[in-house]
Amino acid sequence: MKQTFLPSVFIGILACWSALSVIAEDRYQYLTWEITNGTIYPLDVPQPGILINGQFTGPTIEAISNDNILVNVINKLDEKFLITWNGIKQRRTSWQDRVLGTNCPIPPKSNWTYKFQVKDQIGTYTYFPSTKIHKAAGGFGGFNVAQRSVISIAYPAPDGEFTLLIGDWYKTNHKHFIISGYIVANTN
Repeated sequence: MKQTFLPSVFIGILACWSALSVIAEDRYQYLTWEITNGTIYPLDVPQPGILINGQFTGPTIEAISNDNILVNVINKLDEKFLITWNGIKQRRTSWQDRVLGTNCPIPPKSNWTYKFQVKDQIGTYTYFPSTKIHKAAGGFGGFNVAQRSVISIAYPAPDGEFTLLIGDWYKTNHKHFIISGYIVANTN
């Protein structure tokens, strides 16, 4: 009788210990973005622009500090494309920032999955294309990182939040600048 009782107690204690030692990871966000050409209307002038999932501006990422972000970018443009995550700290993932020089652009009709963590930071950031003059054609959006609920902030909660994106606009197709070799100076 004692021989069957001791193993049962041992297994019970082992089960309780393993349940208490579970390590939870930070949250993951999986996004898929299709980068395409479309018509945008900055300054009430129709012109070709870069859309993300068919929209201009691109979708706003809503994250919480320490979230793991995975963005599968499908480049359906006829040219190379890169996105940089402006202000997001790339700790041990500098190649994910995709600034031209730290990594190669995404080839046309191809994809790349960005993988990084918004570690220990809160605030409002942006993402935008970092190749050629693509930023003048769209392909950008907001990136909001909220604090984790277990961490308090040192200021009162805001009455409301919104993301304001400001950009330079031209009344000329952005591809005209690339083809002509113009140095872009003055905006409209």
